[in-house]
Amino acid sequence: MKNILNKIKINSFTYYFLITCFICGLIKNAIILFLIVIIHEIGHLIMIRLCHYKIEKVNIYPFGGITTINKLINSNLNKDLIISLNGVIFQNIVMFLITTVFSLSENTVEIINYYNKSITIFNILPIIPLDGSKILENILNRLFSYKFSYYLTIVLSFLSIAIFFEYNKIYSLNNYLIISVLIFYSIKYLKDLKYTFNKFLLERIMYTLPFKKINNNTKKLNDLKINNKHYFKIHGKYISEEEKIRKKFDKSTYF
Repeated sequence: MKNILNKIKINSFTYYFLITCFICGLIKNAIILFLIVIIHEIGHLIMIRLCHYKIEKVNIYPFGGITTINKLINSNLNKDLIISLNGVIFQNIVMFLITTVFSLSENTVEIINYYNKSITIFNILPIIPLDGSKILENILNRLFSYKFSYYLTIVLSFLSIAIFFEYNKIYSLNNYLIISVLIFYSIKYLKDLKYTFNKFLLERIMYTLPFKKINNNTKKLNDLKINNKHYFKIHGKYISEEEKIRKKFDKSTYF
């Protein structure tokens, strides 16, 4: 537990938000919101540990936490989905227990319910790096290739940011800061595409992966899917994806 706590970092945006709330006399609101964010992230951390993944770092923002995990891209899709869902699930269970078990004032319960609902809805939006984008990409990876799912997640993220901005642009400076963070992470995700895809490919020749299905008629490396074993038919001969990937990274081979 101590090692996990050492990995939690409070982002400067969060300090700004908390200070603003204190100055405006919204101390109770700030404490409740921060508590919900922490509980939400604990939900993720519990499931990450249960799935035996290594936690690299946790950045706490006003709208939630962003946890970096040391795991394979070609990991189990079911585990990844449960991790993404457990933040919201754990958060709502704990908030329900708090509001029903403890004798709280009507005003406090109202504030808790409002922030709990707001954070839940916000986190399931399909915007990078929110839980909603991870859930969306997980579903897309079950249907399409990894690279196409990656692209589509980015497109839907920017589209969702535009809608979110249009809906929230008149409210407050905090919303502009949140939108700026979301745009930053979406752009970073786009810039990382080449590196991430190469890592996805290399994992498939470096590790023994528990593939669920076999695809015998794959056309190109861009068609590779998570949890699928692929074979390529070239000039009437089948070659494995390992051979195809090695040829891609072998600079002396022209293929």
